[in-house]
Amino acid sequence: MVKGTSKQAVILQPGKQSGFEQAIFILAPGQAGERIDSPEDLLRLADSIAGQYTVATLPRMRGRQIWPCILSFLLGLGGSALIFFFLL
Repeated sequence: MVKGTSKQAVILQPGKQSGFEQAIFILAPGQAGERIDSPEDLLRLADSIAGQYTVATLPRMRGRQIWPCILSFLLGLGGSALIFFFLL
């Protein structure tokens, strides 16, 4: 616990499709960077940052990308079964 320090925070509730219940941003005091003139600008900035990390923005795996994963899993499963069979 830090005594004598106050922090400002922005709490967003992105929605059901994002995969997050809440996004909490703690503002750094005196940070040089993007100028924020109103609370709406602050919310817009926080929402754009949170939007980069939501589930909806992740790329979907295509069929050609998923087959090597499935094949590797099945080969590992078969190899494990053979090792288990020969050890017992």
